[in-house]
Amino acid sequence: MISKTPPLPKYYQLAQILSEQITSGELKPDEQLATEEELCQTYQMSRGTVREAIRLLVDEGLIWRGRGQGTFVKAPTQSTSLFSLTPFNEMMRRQNRVPQTKVLVQTAVTPPPHIAHTLHLNPADPVIHIVCLRLADNHPVLHETRYLAHSLCPALLDEDLATHSIHALLVNKHQIPMVKMSHTVEVIQLTAEQADLLQAKPGTNAFFIERLTTTEKDGVRFPAVWYTGIYLENHYDFRAQLERPSL
Repeated sequence: MISKTPPLPKYYQLAQILSEQITSGELKPDEQLATEEELCQTYQMSRGTVREAIRLLVDEGLIWRGRGQGTFVKAPTQSTSLFSLTPFNEMMRRQNRVPQTKVLVQTAVTPPPHIAHTLHLNPADPVIHIVCLRLADNHPVLHETRYLAHSLCPALLDEDLATHSIHALLVNKHQIPMVKMSHTVEVIQLTAEQADLLQAKPGTNAFFIERLTTTEKDGVRFPAVWYTGIYLENHYDFRAQLERPSL
């Protein structure tokens, strides 16, 4: 059911409904979606709102549009993403290891200049600073740092981050949509300080990830969360899938 009250935009709610229908199997691979006009009538939305929901699902690789044909559920063997990041807990369970999170920092601070610039904040605007150490079988494998505007979700300071996913808390509990994510990955050699955090030797190879997640409110998109992570190389699940373009 579509809620007419904020904070989730209507197009985002519709995208969630259709996404759930796809992931649950209610909508099958290669099945054609209802037309824009039918979706407008079913969910009492404007055509522009429906098109925005469809665009979001296309960007997420769940559906595809054929010119003059309609919109279809994308088969799960296809992918528009060059690579994907597996959630930490899932990654560890695949390896038959027990994941654990230690929260090292969870506080409000004045942002460093580069963080204020990245999140489009004024220099004096407070941010929530979160630092976590992720472990597998009690061994450190990932060091994470996050910054987000305090005004975005003040209640996050009181959440139990050791047992709950930060992303899930923001999206599901606090109803803050995450509409876009961009990240970079590079191989680094651990400095002495980084090695100490991960109980590894200086010079050990690791993956360094930077990620910026974007949210939206009242039709305006803006940066939400700045994330950096240092993964020990032998614990990181990097997957690539290439697809030949249709002729």
